[in-house]
Amino acid sequence: MIFAGIFVAALWISYQVSISPAQAERLESNSYVIQFGNFNVTAGEKESSSYKVTDTVGQTGAGPYGQYGVSSYFIGGGFQYIYQIDDFSFSISKLLINLGELSPGAHNSDNLTMTITTRGAGGYVIYAYESAPLSLESDAGIAIPDTICDSGSCSESAAGLWQDVNVGGFGFNVNGPDAESDFLTTDHFRQFADRAGAETMQPIASSVDIVKDQIATVTYKAGVAAGSQAAGNYQTSTSFVAVPGY
Repeated sequence: MIFAGIFVAALWISYQVSISPAQAERLESNSYVIQFGNFNVTAGEKESSSYKVTDTVGQTGAGPYGQYGVSSYFIGGGFQYIYQIDDFSFSISKLLINLGELSPGAHNSDNLTMTITTRGAGGYVIYAYESAPLSLESDAGIAIPDTICDSGSCSESAAGLWQDVNVGGFGFNVNGPDAESDFLTTDHFRQFADRAGAETMQPIASSVDIVKDQIATVTYKAGVAAGSQAAGNYQTSTSFVAVPGY
């Protein structure tokens, strides 16, 4: 038998370090103690007919570091920097998606745009779900199934290529800088998470950065297989939930 051993030696060296006392603000009463390294004496917006300025007085290392809206980061210490960051907002361009008359051997599509502006440095996440499958208006038991894409394996959390017009179903694509990474092209589609089926809504776009008027396009697509679908009007509703990060 051969045994291999490794010897680990620890070397201890003693140093004597002299540390100057650090100063910090301290506020206290019978019910609380607050300690912090600096004290913002004042902060806010000041203006007159000839100028407008924001300031923070008493902040250590106020910055700014980086440039908001230009560089990949922005750091500013003090309340004044909150004025540079926009309110959180989220909007969609329209409330009605019309997929028209569906015929075998063809796909119909329509789209909307989402626009988001975030305030928190933690970015945002947008989730999506459908209230129920795309169903016949007069009989909810008859539905166009969720697409399984050309490969037969896409889902509510993983997009797949869907170009074959002989593959029916209902699905969506997201195109934009912050779209989830599985939307590789505008021909990659997912199923909507089905709320009626207790499926969990899924993230479709996200960022860890502050964004201003960031746009993503959501394309809906549906198709029917030959001889497999009852004629009539089909409907459902879809929801988008935008969550800011802080």
